[in-house]
Amino acid sequence: MKFPVDDTMLTAWSTLLGLTDQQRDDVLGEIEATLRRGYTLRPLAIRHLSFEQATADMDPDELALIFLETGLRRAGHPDAADAVLRRGLLAQLHAAHAD
Repeated sequence: MKFPVDDTMLTAWSTLLGLTDQQRDDVLGEIEATLRRGYTLRPLAIRHLSFEQATADMDPDELALIFLETGLRRAGHPDAADAVLRRGLLAQLHAAHAD
């Protein structure tokens, strides 16, 4: 899967979280696996899209949030990961209500 950031950005995020190269690769693999599971449950309106087409417009901010949440878990900080996940969900709800 092609992620919407370059290797320099991924390395910076990994360094921030204290992840090894292997842990970074595991996080990226876990993110891709999660997105592929979601892809199998995609709505009928986008059934014609391939996985690559459906994920091609992923925003770097979305990936950053997913990477942070997944990376925190991998780094042994599940409570912080849960807090990030909750804040992300709340932000989405607030944004949806603002529209």
